[in-house]
Amino acid sequence: MYSAQLIVLRAAHLAATILLAGIFTFNAVIPGGKGCDEPGALHGIERRLFRVACWSLITAFVSWLLWCWLEVASMNSLPLKAAFARTAWQPVLFDTLFGRVWLIRLSLITGLFVLVALTLRKATQRRTPRRILWLLGMVCLGSLAWISHAAAAERDALGLGSDTLHLCAAGAWIGGLTPLAIFLSSPCATGHGAIRVLRRFSTVSLCCVSILLVSGISNSCLLLGSVHALLTTPYGRLVLLKIILFAILVCLGGCNRFLIRRALPEQTDAMALSRLRFNVLCEVCLGAVVLIIAASLGVTPPARHL
Repeated sequence: MYSAQLIVLRAAHLAATILLAGIFTFNAVIPGGKGCDEPGALHGIERRLFRVACWSLITAFVSWLLWCWLEVASMNSLPLKAAFARTAWQPVLFDTLFGRVWLIRLSLITGLFVLVALTLRKATQRRTPRRILWLLGMVCLGSLAWISHAAAAERDALGLGSDTLHLCAAGAWIGGLTPLAIFLSSPCATGHGAIRVLRRFSTVSLCCVSILLVSGISNSCLLLGSVHALLTTPYGRLVLLKIILFAILVCLGGCNRFLIRRALPEQTDAMALSRLRFNVLCEVCLGAVVLIIAASLGVTPPARHL
C-alpha cells in the first residue's frame, strides 16, 4: 500500500541524509586553511556547503514526516486522511521500533539544523565543530539500518553493524561527491593545496569502497540466500542492477584516482580538471540512481522472505 509514494519519500530522505553525511565528511577532509591557496575562496566553499546542508536537513525533515504519515496509513490499512487520528499514529510512534527510531532521528535532524544554522551565522568557520557535525551526521544516517530489512530479519549485532557501516560508507563516498564537484568548480581547484584535498578524499573513497563491498556481500547473503534468487526474484534483480551500477561507479572512481595521483600533479591545466569534474558529475548521477534502487529495495520483500 502506497509503495510508489514510499519509494519517492525514501529516495528523497536517503539522498538528503547521505548528502548531509558527505558534506560533513568532505568538510573534515579539508585540512583547515591548507586546502586552498586562497583562504577566502575556501571559506566561501565551506559556507556554500553549509547552506546545502541546511537545505538537505529541511528535505530530510519534511520527507521523514511524510514517510511516517504514509507508514501509519500503510500499517493500519487506512486512507491518508484517517492516519491523522490519534488512535492510528500513537501506537505506531510509541509501540513500534519504527516509531522509536523516527522520534530519535527527528531529534537528530532538528539538532543538526540548529548547529548548522548557528555555524552559518559565524563570521568565520574556524570554530566549526567538524567532528561533532560529522559524528551526528553519521549517526543520523546509520540509524536508518534499524528500520531496514536487516533489522526486520532479527539478525545479531554484528550483522546489523554491517548494515550500519554500509550506510555510513555510502554517505562518505557517494554523499561526498557533490561537495567534491562544488570544490572542483571553485578557484581552490588549482594549486598544491587542492591536490592534498583531492588525495585525502581519494583515500577516503577507497576505504569506503572496500567497506561497501564487504558489507554488501554480507547483506546480500542474508536477504537473498542464493545466486538463483539473485536472478529470479524482483528483489534479486534490483540488487543485481545495483551491483552493476556500483561496478561502474568504482571504475569511474578508479579513473579519478589515476587523475589525482598521476595526471593532476603534472597537469594543472583546465583540461585535466575538466575531465575530473565530468567524471565526478557522472558519479553523482549514477549515485542518484543507486539511491532510487536502494529506496525501491526498502519496499520490496527480500527473496529469503518469499
